[in-house]
Amino acid sequence: MELNSALGLIIEGLTRTMSDNGFSVIVPADTEKGDLPVSEKNGASTVTYGGKKGTVKIEYFEGKISLLCSLATAESAVDQDFKKVSTSLFNIDSVDEKDVKYIINDFTDGIVDTYGKKEKSKKLPQPVSKSAAKSGSVYYDLVTLGNRFVQIYPELKDYYKQNIEKYGEFLADDFFTQYGNAKFRETVKRNDPVQMRKLFNMLNEIYNDGTNQTQSVIVVTILGSIYDDENLLANCVDYMDEMTLYVIETNKILKKSSSTRAKLEHPPLWKPKKQKKTMNFMNQLNGGN
Repeated sequence: MELNSALGLIIEGLTRTMSDNGFSVIVPADTEKGDLPVSEKNGASTVTYGGKKGTVKIEYFEGKISLLCSLATAESAVDQDFKKVSTSLFNIDSVDEKDVKYIINDFTDGIVDTYGKKEKSKKLPQPVSKSAAKSGSVYYDLVTLGNRFVQIYPELKDYYKQNIEKYGEFLADDFFTQYGNAKFRETVKRNDPVQMRKLFNMLNEIYNDGTNQTQSVIVVTILGSIYDDENLLANCVDYMDEMTLYVIETNKILKKSSSTRAKLEHPPLWKPKKQKKTMNFMNQLNGGN
C-alpha cells in the first residue's frame, strides 16, 4: 500500500471522531485540488487538524506513524506544545488494511483520551438464525460462526467483541488464529466425546449451510490448524460430516507447503455468494482461480 493511500484511509476513518471533537483538517497552502492535505518537511509527512480544543498532527516518519496532540490552537502552537500520544511501527512496504484499522482505532482512543468525546460504539452484528439458514434464504456467515463458537467457549466472548470493535467487522482469521484455535486444539486433544460432539455439531451445521468464506475459515483456518499433528486430526475424523475429505486434503497441503501456510496468515476476503461452491477454498490453497 502506498503512503498516501494509507493516510487517506486514516483520514477517512477518523472523520467522525475529529468532527465530534470540533476538529477539521488544515489544508496546506500548496495543496493542489484533489490531493491529500499532507505537508512534507524534513522527510516527515504530516496531516494537521485544528479546532478550539487545540491542534492534532498525524505524522509519518522513518517507518513510524505518530499521533501528536496540543492544547494550543494551530495559529499559536509550536513544536514544544505537542505531546506524542501514540507511536506505532508502520512499514509502508508491508502495511495492509488491518494495520490501518488498528491505527484508526488506536488514534481514536488517543484523541478521546486527550479531548474527551468518542463516536458512539457500534452494536454487534447479528448472527444468522437457524430457521433462516434452514429455509435457504440466507447462509451462515462469519459473524454467526464467531457468535456460536463463543457460546461454546464463553471465556472468549470479550475477545470476540473486541475484535469487532477494533476492526469495525469480525475478522475471523485474526480471532481464531489468536484465540479460537487454541481452545479448539485443547478440546480435540482431550477428545472428550461430549465436548467433541458439541463442538463438531456446531461446525458441521454451519459448514453445511455456510457461505464460501465461512466454509473456508472452518476447514482451512480452524481445522487446518492441526496440520502438524496426525493424532489430533484422527480424533476429529469420526465427528466430521461432509467436510471430512476436504479437511484431510487441506491438512496434507498445509503440512507439505510452508509457502501455503505463510499465505494463510493474510488470506484474501471475498463476498459471500448465494450459490455455494464448496471447493473454492481448495482452489485457493492450490493457487487456482
